[in-house]
Amino acid sequence: MKKILLFLTALSFSLPNLAAERKVTLHIEEMNCQLCVYLVNKELRNIDGVQSTKANFNSRLVNVVADEKVSDEMLIQAIDKLHYHAVVQK
Repeated sequence: MKKILLFLTALSFSLPNLAAERKVTLHIEEMNCQLCVYLVNKELRNIDGVQSTKANFNSRLVNVVADEKVSDEMLIQAIDKLHYHAVVQK
């Protein structure tokens, strides 16, 4: 019985991590060097709910994994702060 209770308790702590996530790809034409990649990743990761980012200056694409509450507009506004222009890829 103790093992079952312990298992259920551990499971309940992991449930918040099962929140729905979404994947978004952004195209940023101005991203053309490693410093740009660093700045873009840093700015996007500062958004509450962004779980991970991966930017590539060769393709000028950024893959973002975020909670459902993070909108495309929030991501675009973060990139705008860097004076770059982001477009969501379909």
